[in-house]
Amino acid sequence: MRILGIDPGTHRLGWGLIEGDVNQQTLIAAGCLDLPSHTQTSNYLQTIYQHLTNLISQYQPDGAGVEKIFFQKNVKTAITVAQARGVILLALSQHHLPITELSPNTIKVAVTGNGQASKQQVIQMVNILLNLETHFQFDDTYDALATAITALLHQV
Repeated sequence: MRILGIDPGTHRLGWGLIEGDVNQQTLIAAGCLDLPSHTQTSNYLQTIYQHLTNLISQYQPDGAGVEKIFFQKNVKTAITVAQARGVILLALSQHHLPITELSPNTIKVAVTGNGQASKQQVIQMVNILLNLETHFQFDDTYDALATAITALLHQV
């Protein structure tokens, strides 16, 4: 099974594509769409849609996992992330992909066994689970890979 994991953000979208089953997962591709903070929301949302459409066409995933919004003190940030999630869900559903929406806590438990795991612990476990020798510039990419791993475990 091939799963696309997505970590939505305000101007950064992490993505990771894995393949495998409950016993073993392999990295296919991963990255981070990183736009300047001054990018207009309409341009950002259009770029997300186009980027995801291209990824789906190129890699043909069987399903997708998307991280849910966690509690935000900053309402403006929460709204921007919610808008990005809406575009993400639209792009995925237009390609008829099964979508698993996951809370950050659920992802941390699935990957590390601890719902209160730190970013560094998640990164370490993603590296171990996927046997990675490369290191990604942004935490968002690791979060997307952790989301993909968790979605795969939930969709199988």
